Amino acid sequence: MKNCLVAILLLAATIVALPAQSQAPSTLLVMGAHWDDGSSLEGTVSLGQPSTSGPDTVIVTKTLSAGWTNVSEPLGASTMYNVTLRNTAGVQLIKFPITTALINPGNLNRAEIDLIFRKADNSVKTANISVSMGF
Repeated sequence: MKNCLVAILLLAATIVALPAQSQAPSTLLVMGAHWDDGSSLEGTVSLGQPSTSGPDTVIVTKTLSAGWTNVSEPLGASTMYNVTLRNTAGVQLIKFPITTALINPGNLNRAEIDLIFRKADNSVKTANISVSMGF
């Protein structure tokens, strides 16, 4: 009986003493969107996960401010995401996939895309992508 009590106390002490699991590291996701005349594009940017049975499952939607927005989100391993940019009228200007396949998302510190759109027809003129990883 005494051995059983000692075992229970040791088990309880071990469970109580376990450190809390840290939250998954977040990645700073940044988007810049401007017109080819240099003016800021206003609208919203959504990060979502594709769904086989309907629209994307939206994780976060952010408003562009002076043509920029950012959010810190933990990204899953080998996961596909869609980034959707809409203007203030709700018109989708672009939707593109990003993925964490072949990388450890815990090492991805920052990902940025800077988009320039043609004001004449809303098409993409340039896109610059940069990432920062820590190992």
